Amino acid sequence: MAEEAQSGPRIVLAFQNYTPPFDAEKAIRRMLRIVPPKFLAGLHAIVLTNVAALPRKERERKTWGRRRVSLGEALGYYSQAWKGEPARITILVDNFEKRIDRAWKRFGFFRDVEFAEVLFHELGHHIHRVHRPRYEGREDVADRWSKKLSGKYLSDRYWYMLPIAAPIALVVGLAGDFSRLYRKIRRHKNSH
Repeated sequence: MAEEAQSGPRIVLAFQNYTPPFDAEKAIRRMLRIVPPKFLAGLHAIVLTNVAALPRKERERKTWGRRRVSLGEALGYYSQAWKGEPARITILVDNFEKRIDRAWKRFGFFRDVEFAEVLFHELGHHIHRVHRPRYEGREDVADRWSKKLSGKYLSDRYWYMLPIAAPIALVVGLAGDFSRLYRKIRRHKNSH
């Protein structure tokens, strides 16, 4: 386990027989720079690990997200401070690697978009629990924080991509809308 003293949470590398295809620690450090320090207060560590490094009991433990899932299948999870154990975020980098397409791994922008979503979603759980409790669904609140912080990170880091990204997002969104409409029309037509 490699650790480094710093303000805010420690970043702990806890990989077992696994080497990430990118510098996950460096990516986390970059992403944390845009987070107001008050939201990091109380968060002890961000653990970057892989499924094989988790104890079997933890790997099989179930958690609620949008659906019930074992921690070994998750991309990441937040552990609140409990019984003397400090709050931490765990990111399963190997599960994250499986999620993104091989072709996109080489492009830092696309990888950062996905990785930021995971980190900031889990950080959203911490913010919701410790700093800004709201009486809404936990996942919805975490998703909102993820969008807000990811947007800030991406606009700060990839400011030059914004003029390109907006038209691409519009085209991709419209293509998805047309595709859904076409499938709906086809289903309706085939049911008659």
